[in-house]
Amino acid sequence: MGINLREEDQSEKDERTVREALRFFFSSEGNVIREFLLEEIVTFVDSSGREATQELFSRLGLNNLPQPSLFKAINPALSPEDKRNVQQMRKLASFLVGDFDATFDSERIRQLLPVLSGYTREIREFTTLLAVRLSEKAVSRGLNWATSLLVV
Repeated sequence: MGINLREEDQSEKDERTVREALRFFFSSEGNVIREFLLEEIVTFVDSSGREATQELFSRLGLNNLPQPSLFKAINPALSPEDKRNVQQMRKLASFLVGDFDATFDSERIRQLLPVLSGYTREIREFTTLLAVRLSEKAVSRGLNWATSLLVV
């Protein structure tokens, strides 16, 4: 019986913590951190995606094949700064998540879904902004490529 009470207490604490964090994150006071995290996530996802694409090409032995210049423009090699950012974000994620395998509990996560569903609109808007900003990066690279072809 004591274990169930402890589990219930932990569940209530988890719900309260997640609810407070989401309330702050999506409030006007959380705008600065929300914008900062959005930009950092966009940078990380963009760099990681380019890194993964390049790794896939390398593993499939396609690096020596000619690639269309538009593809190269949209998927440029990672700069040293990009590589450093990816490594820093991976370290940060490892720190924040901790020993994920040891703490992952699907029932615990399932109990938090009602809290998350209370922020469905805000989460959808945030992820839409994320997708838009990632698309903007690719479109910008493509337009820069097209412009470079026009400039003689």
